Amino acid sequence: MDQIAQSSDKSIDRRIVKIIAARKRGKCFVCFNDESSILIERDLIFEYELSKNMIISSTFLQDILFREELINAKKSALSFATYALRTEKQVRNKLKDLGYREEIIGKSIIFLKDFNYLSDEVFAENFIKAKINRKYYGYFRLKRELSEKGVNDNIINTYLPIYYPQEIAIDTARKSAERKLRSISFRDDKKKKLQVKDHLFRQGFSNDLIQKVLKEIF
Repeated sequence: MDQIAQSSDKSIDRRIVKIIAARKRGKCFVCFNDESSILIERDLIFEYELSKNMIISSTFLQDILFREELINAKKSALSFATYALRTEKQVRNKLKDLGYREEIIGKSIIFLKDFNYLSDEVFAENFIKAKINRKYYGYFRLKRELSEKGVNDNIINTYLPIYYPQEIAIDTARKSAERKLRSISFRDDKKKKLQVKDHLFRQGFSNDLIQKVLKEIF
């Protein structure tokens, strides 16, 4: 039995011959007289009051298929956004990779925001705190990675000064340098200093801050 896609012929009316539960939880097959079928949420059966021998116009069918696609997209978006904190850009890219259309993606994003499952502000705050405490990132690396994840400049420029003031930056740079030193304790002092300097630069610390920490350690 062929599955009907949204791009199917819009000039055909169909008659429902049976509605049967699918193995997939919460889904039902709606089967038509032309031996085609659609797989949709059980709730849509009741929402659209579908029943045996009902005549379904192509326009009505497309509306059902749109609702089904939107429900599936929302489920995918919710699962992705609640597994770990995500940015809007990350969710959009995920849904795009899954093959959803822009209209569906846009509505799914609105759904997540309406129920507070998606917020670039919350993401930025948590990302900054986590990378400072666990990875000892510097200001410039934090700024670059937030931007790469789709957080806009207004959010970045607002949240970085709040959660990464100068006193925290200095302490973080010092901790990052000390961690690196422990891993290269067998090197001579000259090589240690060079490697720590390169490490702090890759971590995203400013040159002034790097020089300050190097003077403290060496």
